[in-house]
Amino acid sequence: MQEGESLKMEDAWINFGISLAAVGLMLVLHAFLVMCEISLVKFRYRKPSEEQLHDLRRLPGVARLIDNSDQTGRVVRFSKTLCTVAVGLLLMPVVSDFFSLFKLEQAPDRWLVVLVSFVLAVSAHFFFAEIFPRGLAMRDPSKAIRRSYRVLLAFQFLTFPAMFFFRMLKKRLYLLLGVDVDDELNPLDLDVQIRAMGEDSSQLSGVVRKIVNRTLQMQELVVQDVLLPRSQVVICDLELGINANLDSMKAAGHTRFPLCRGDLDECLGIIHIKDIFRLRRSVSEIDLMKLKRNVAVFPLETPLEEALERMLRAKFHMALAVDEFGGIVGVITLESILEELVGEIQDEFDSEEDQIVAIGHGHRFRISGLAPIHDIEEELEIEIDNEEVSTFGGLITGELGHIPERGERLTCYGMEITIDEVDDRRVIAATVELKSPASS
Repeated sequence: MQEGESLKMEDAWINFGISLAAVGLMLVLHAFLVMCEISLVKFRYRKPSEEQLHDLRRLPGVARLIDNSDQTGRVVRFSKTLCTVAVGLLLMPVVSDFFSLFKLEQAPDRWLVVLVSFVLAVSAHFFFAEIFPRGLAMRDPSKAIRRSYRVLLAFQFLTFPAMFFFRMLKKRLYLLLGVDVDDELNPLDLDVQIRAMGEDSSQLSGVVRKIVNRTLQMQELVVQDVLLPRSQVVICDLELGINANLDSMKAAGHTRFPLCRGDLDECLGIIHIKDIFRLRRSVSEIDLMKLKRNVAVFPLETPLEEALERMLRAKFHMALAVDEFGGIVGVITLESILEELVGEIQDEFDSEEDQIVAIGHGHRFRISGLAPIHDIEEELEIEIDNEEVSTFGGLITGELGHIPERGERLTCYGMEITIDEVDDRRVIAATVELKSPASS
C-alpha cells in the first residue's frame, strides 16, 4: 500500500515538474518573440548602419522578416498570444499540484486555483516575458535579433496553417461588414506606424520625417520646457513714459510685449507693436490701455500640445506661465512651441549662433544661457533632475542662489561649468566640461 502511494507521489512530482518546465518554456519562447519584435522595429525604423544591416541580412530568413514587416508583425502577435494563453492554461495544473504535493490544503477551491494561477501568470509574463527581453532588445538590437530570429522563423512555419485559415475567415467577415481587408493596419505600435509613413514614402523628405519624430516627442513636454524666464522678459511698463517704453521695445526687437504695472506680476495684457504704428497721432497721445490685447495663462505643468491647441484656437502668440502659487515665472510664445516641431526659427534679425556648440572632441561645450534644459540633456546625453527651471541660465542661477560673476565656477549634474558672459539679470553663456564617470 505504501509502495503504491510512493509511486503515485513520484508520478505527481514528475507531472508537476513537466508542467512547470512547460510554463518556463512558454515564457522563454514569448521572451524570444518580444526580443525579435523590438529588434526588428529598431532596425526597420531607426536606420541602422549599412554594415549592421548587411551582416543581419546574411542570416537565413532575417532579410525576409525585415522586408515583410506586415506579415512578420501578424505572426509575432499571433505567436505571442498563443504563448500567453498556454502559460495561463499550464499554470492551473501547476498550482493545483502545488497545493496537493505540499498539502497546503486538502481540497483547494477551484476559484482559488484560478486566482493564484492568474496572478502568477500575469507577474511572470510581465517581468520575464515582456520587460526583461524588451530591455535586452533596446540595449543591443543586433545581438538580440541574432539570438531570437530562429524562434520567430519556427513559429512562422508552425502557425502557417492557422494563420492562413484565420486570414480566410477574416476576409469573409470583413466582406460581410463591407470592410477591405487590405485597409487593416500593420499590428505595430502607433508611434512606429507614424514614423513608417515618413520612412517608406518617397514623397516625404528628411525634413518632414524629422518633424514627425519631433511631433511624437512633444507628448513628453510641458510649458516649463519652453519657458522664457521672467528675468529675460522685456515688458511695457505703465509706470514709465511712452518714449522710454518705445526705446526698450526698439532695443529688444520683438513685436509683442506684456503690458505691466511695475513688473510682470501685474500683467494687464499684451501690446503689439503694430497697433502702435497704426495709430495716426502723436506719441504723447498714445493710450496703451486702449491698445492692450487679452493674455492667456498656463500652469507650468500644462502639456505643450494642449497649450499649442489653445493658443492656435484663440489666436494668441504669447502667454504667461504661472507656478502652483499663481506667481508669474515667465512667458511662452507660439514661436517657441513651434520650434519644438520644426527646429529653431530665425529671421534676419536673429543671431546665427547655436545654443550648444561642441569645443574640441565633444567633452567641452559652449552653451547659451537660453538653451532649454531638455536640449542640453539630449545633446550632452546627461540627466538633469531639476524641474524648477527650464533654461541653462536658470539652472546655474538656481544652483548658485545668485546671479554669478564672470569666471565663477560650479559643478552639478556631471558638468563642470565656467561662466563666460553675464549681465546684471542673467547668464548669457558658459563653458561646460563633462566629468568622467570615475571622477563623478
